[in-house]
Amino acid sequence: MGKRHLTTISSLLIALALFSGCSENNSTNTVSTPADLTRDEVCMLDGMILLDHPGPKGQVIFKNNEQHFFCDTKGLISTLYDQSYKMKIKQAFVQDFGARKWGSYNDNWIDVKQAFFVMDSSQFGAMGPTLATFSSRSDAEIFIKEFGGSVLAFDELSEEKFEAYQKRIRQQLRDAIGNISTTNEAAAHQHN
Repeated sequence: MGKRHLTTISSLLIALALFSGCSENNSTNTVSTPADLTRDEVCMLDGMILLDHPGPKGQVIFKNNEQHFFCDTKGLISTLYDQSYKMKIKQAFVQDFGARKWGSYNDNWIDVKQAFFVMDSSQFGAMGPTLATFSSRSDAEIFIKEFGGSVLAFDELSEEKFEAYQKRIRQQLRDAIGNISTTNEAAAHQHN
């Protein structure tokens, strides 16, 4: 075989390798379409039926094209930060709650990376306090005027800020349980 043939074959092999690498990357980088909610959709983490609970939901599409739902945005964000899932996720979505009622079930999916999150509002989701999600900061600020909280864009919602939020929620729950226990003990002493 001549030098010219080897050069041609080498060029073809390099082009084939580059082409297959590009097509492989395209399959994981293509934009996916979120699925609409149905009565059959359950939470990936706890099996709760999504339509039985208020508040924003989450959805992930893994690189193997499996789609899974979350009954609450906190579960979705926890999964995005979970090292065992992080590299397997192709795309994630949350619901846009701009111009809609809290208990409505319209899909209105938006890419999680484009969302604005309201934390510490008075509105509860499927698992108690939740992150309300919006496609625009102005919609999030309108929501805050009525229900309180603060707004963060996705890139501002660091793992550390999310964990601090989760700790605040757990402490509020412990405080509420302590207050209920104290109230129940006081009521029991009054009846004796």
